[in-house]
Amino acid sequence: MKKNSELALASRCFFFLLILLTKVGTKLNKKDNKKAHNSDALAGDELQALQSANADQHRDKITRFGILKHRAKLQEQYLWTQVDFKSEGEDDLSNKALKAATKLKGCGQFLIFRNYYTIDQVKLEKFHVCGQHLLCPMCAGIRAARSMKRYLDRIHELIRDNPRLKPVLITLTVKNGEDLEERYNHLTSSFRTLLSRYRDYKKKGRGFNQFCKIDGAFYTTEYTYNDKTKQWHPHIHIFALLNEWIDQEELAETWHDITLDSYIVDIRRVKKTKEHGYSKAVAEVCKYALKFGDLSVENTWDAFLTLKGKRLTGSFGSMHGVKIPDKATDDMPLEELPYLEMFYRSVFDKKSYYNLEITKDVKPQ
Repeated sequence: MKKNSELALASRCFFFLLILLTKVGTKLNKKDNKKAHNSDALAGDELQALQSANADQHRDKITRFGILKHRAKLQEQYLWTQVDFKSEGEDDLSNKALKAATKLKGCGQFLIFRNYYTIDQVKLEKFHVCGQHLLCPMCAGIRAARSMKRYLDRIHELIRDNPRLKPVLITLTVKNGEDLEERYNHLTSSFRTLLSRYRDYKKKGRGFNQFCKIDGAFYTTEYTYNDKTKQWHPHIHIFALLNEWIDQEELAETWHDITLDSYIVDIRRVKKTKEHGYSKAVAEVCKYALKFGDLSVENTWDAFLTLKGKRLTGSFGSMHGVKIPDKATDDMPLEELPYLEMFYRSVFDKKSYYNLEITKDVKPQ
């Protein structure tokens, strides 16, 4: 009896400590958010934090969610100013703003995690998403983290099977312009031509160019905006595994022959590090298509209206076929494991954060 009583007391103390530590982490997150509101698009460490289930990274994960939700809230507030409530639904642009703002309002308002303390993992159980990846930093961040994990798995698999493959980052760009849609069409059409030549060589052995040295790759189209020139800068980030090193000058000539306005081709070798592996380089490609931290809410809305429904990512060669999960939540471990359920609510102010409001100890039956 005495032993059981001691175990029960130890268990209660353990759960109290978990709750206390999480609350302390939440309060500290308020300080962390202060410098992060104007942060650039997510990259290596940030994406790793979002997709990691390690208990020791949970505080960082909550902090990142708070940063993303803050930016989404600012976008939502702007959209409400674009709604004409007197139009009675006749203004199409007003209707789009109303629909988008309503979705943003509910996205990530609440987060529910399961802390599987026996295996030191914290899993995201419930999270309402709006699915507007070009408008919502929350949805974009989650999707980028999921993409990063899946492509890293494929990269490790391919290099394990063929250690001679050479990882590189390739950037292709076209001339800047004020018309985003025109620049999108030009970049997409040019890249489609390059891919067509690549596939023609792989299938029929004709029309070789330096791009054909790629064994497999995945890519993302990114758009940044220059406030001084009032122009959009479109470019494509590619993570590629090469069979042979690419001659950069020759590829630049090929790219110019296609685009007629750009020689700019950047190729950088990727080195695997002990701490991060290839994650830093993969994050450069997986990060979302718009740099929310650099764009004004007005430009983000304009870009969303222009690019919505358009294809901005893809893969080819040995990287083709990687499936990115649609769901935002994590896969749960075995049901017989006990866990601490943690309910967070978004608090929006100058130092936005997620507040831990409810905890519940759940044990298997």
